[in-house]
Amino acid sequence: MQNKAENKKVSSAAWITISIIWFGHVIVNLTTFSWGIVKADVVADLALTEQQFGLLGGSSWILRALLAVPTALLISKLNAKSLLRAVFILVAAGICLQAFAKNFEMIFVGRALVYGMAGVVLPPLAVIKIKLVPKVRMAFINGVENFMAPAGQVLGTAFILPLIGLIGGWRNTLLLFGTMALGVVVLWSVLCKSEYGFAEQSHAKEKVGFLAPLKEVMSHKEIWLLVLGWPGTAFAWNMTYIHWPSYAQTAFGLTPLQTGFVLGCLPIGSIIGSLTAPKIADRLGSDKWMICPWGFLLPLTYGGMMFAGGNLVLCLLSFLTGYGAYAFVPVAFTAVYKIKDISPRAVTVGLAMIVTTHGIGGALGSIVPPMLAGFMGFGTALKVCCLAPLLFGVLTLFMSEQGRIVRERAQS
Repeated sequence: MQNKAENKKVSSAAWITISIIWFGHVIVNLTTFSWGIVKADVVADLALTEQQFGLLGGSSWILRALLAVPTALLISKLNAKSLLRAVFILVAAGICLQAFAKNFEMIFVGRALVYGMAGVVLPPLAVIKIKLVPKVRMAFINGVENFMAPAGQVLGTAFILPLIGLIGGWRNTLLLFGTMALGVVVLWSVLCKSEYGFAEQSHAKEKVGFLAPLKEVMSHKEIWLLVLGWPGTAFAWNMTYIHWPSYAQTAFGLTPLQTGFVLGCLPIGSIIGSLTAPKIADRLGSDKWMICPWGFLLPLTYGGMMFAGGNLVLCLLSFLTGYGAYAFVPVAFTAVYKIKDISPRAVTVGLAMIVTTHGIGGALGSIVPPMLAGFMGFGTALKVCCLAPLLFGVLTLFMSEQGRIVRERAQS
């Protein structure tokens, strides 16, 4: 079978397959990123402590971190269609378990399943994109993909409270999301065909050692710099979604609806950043300088959200934070695909390792601030944690350039 990615046009089969996965991810983000906005209702309903709420905010990120690399290593032994169907079923089950939760343990497991299982999606999705998407279109596809994720975040922040008011409570809203997740299962089962390109990868006879892709990844500096630096950005990102709403309501006197609207500006910035960053990087001729600077700029915007009390200023800072937090993502992900002579399985494992450390950073961003608050106060703890993206900025300074100018020089 000829590799369809040789064509420069993204086929309708690829769009159908990838779009269903993206829609499922929107539902995951609806559930995950509304958490800080609905905090008061959930805490009151289940009688949770501040530390328990922080653990709930980190639970899904922990499972996401644990599952990503093993799934990437096993992907050639698994049927991708069946794997993704199982993931979407577990996501639906996790959402419904939260809706019916009677205690901390039930809602902990439910939250872990939802965003945690979403981390399993990346390895088969990477296989699909390698098979069906031309390399010249990969940055564009990654940009659209990173547009879809913030779309769910916008809905989960700015519009969650009106939706809860319309449907009647956070539990009924989660049941709606669970039903939507089951709809993704049906769409995937009916519309996704094995001949769309990933069946070969799932059923092909193993020709390399089980750990060979991991060993290959270890030889690529660019991947390791991203793997080690990404937790810093994820830490600040999840900290803001989980803890900033309650902080803003106390420090600035904002209502829950106002905090939802301000925080909703963050993923709007992310949407624009995802779509424009690949084009800006191409115009600049540089990938590195579309990746690295944000590690130094994001502490300023995250920190600004902890000091500025005016609604308009907060909305602007939230937007800029969202733009910077996602502007580097499609370019950095595409940088892994661009590594010279890297194998498809190593790409999958490399991206999974990024997801793993991203999950660790996100979990810590939810769990650590309440712990630090016991020593320095909640507000001070959040302000200190805003410095976390510096880790990403410092490490990515050492990445090699793989942008347009370098490619043109190599071809001349």
